[in-house]
Amino acid sequence: MQEAEPDRDDLALTRRAALRAGAVSAAVAMLGSAPGQAAARPIAMGSAAEIGAFRSDPRYREALKRYCDVVVPMNDLKWEALRHDRARFDFSGADELVAFAEANRKALRGHTLLWGEALPPWVKEMKTRAEAERELVNHIEVVVDHYKGRIATWDVVNEVIKYDPTSGGPWRDTVWQRLLGPEHVEIAFRTAARTDPKARLVLNDFHFEERDPGAAARRKVALDICRRLKDKGIPIHGVGMQAHLYAEKQIDTDGLQRFMRDLDGLGLDVEITELDVIDWKMPADAALRDKHSAALVSTFLNAVVSAKRPKAIVTWGLTDRYSWVGETFPRKDDAKARPLPLDADYRPKPMMAVLERYRRGTG
Repeated sequence: MQEAEPDRDDLALTRRAALRAGAVSAAVAMLGSAPGQAAARPIAMGSAAEIGAFRSDPRYREALKRYCDVVVPMNDLKWEALRHDRARFDFSGADELVAFAEANRKALRGHTLLWGEALPPWVKEMKTRAEAERELVNHIEVVVDHYKGRIATWDVVNEVIKYDPTSGGPWRDTVWQRLLGPEHVEIAFRTAARTDPKARLVLNDFHFEERDPGAAARRKVALDICRRLKDKGIPIHGVGMQAHLYAEKQIDTDGLQRFMRDLDGLGLDVEITELDVIDWKMPADAALRDKHSAALVSTFLNAVVSAKRPKAIVTWGLTDRYSWVGETFPRKDDAKARPLPLDADYRPKPMMAVLERYRRGTG
């Protein structure tokens, strides 16, 4: 879940040719390498891609080409998009984005094989453990096999931890938890590993970075889940931190650094998977907000990188023109949300300078 650098109007022009060959191949290598091997390298930068904007907006496609080493289908690999009914899989949207990434030599992350949200109605109507396990295993086998050798990294399980684990236990209340219990996490990772033994498998979740007891508890639960999987010999390769950063909240630098060291002790990677800034409580002034957001992102990334270099830094969208933040976190004035590294007219903001610093390997 997602500061400050000087404004730069055109961050990529002078170094674009050099990065095209070097950084992209480095991104693919980093996403597939063993823990610890990327310490001295640039960090791959990427974005989730929304299929509607991808299809309708040429500037959007060009921005993905220009600024991203990694592409993540934002919604088109979720159950809701793939499984309109039980009998068939619809890969049309995801296939478009995967083909685009491959044609432009981008690495790919798959999001997500199991989540308690974005489900078609028939999933919520399941009644028995046997039915739930059968559908979950079949879904993961079909999806991972469809992209075997093409999608290198999967968010296998997304948002499985209860928002406040200190109240009523660690698990989020979902159809999978109700029918399968905590074992649904093990089933998902086992199935993904069996279907594509070469894929990197990640536990993805949010609210790890804030300075409050709930975030600290969530870090502990994530470590406990990873430790149990490893103790049982179930492959897991890393943790994804969503990093939807609230502009009005502080980053827990010490807590994040301890979390990185604990992950390192388990032999696990870390990836930043859904970075953006929720600026709904900030003043309307755009320049002020952009400067603050860049400073917040810098503080967050510095905290992480100082302890453990992430495999990738992926934003949840690339331009303010297309973002979930404004609708989900509406402001009380008429100002538009500015959560991402490019503004609504595709101009780089100070946040982009921060991200490019890590992409170049100078951060």
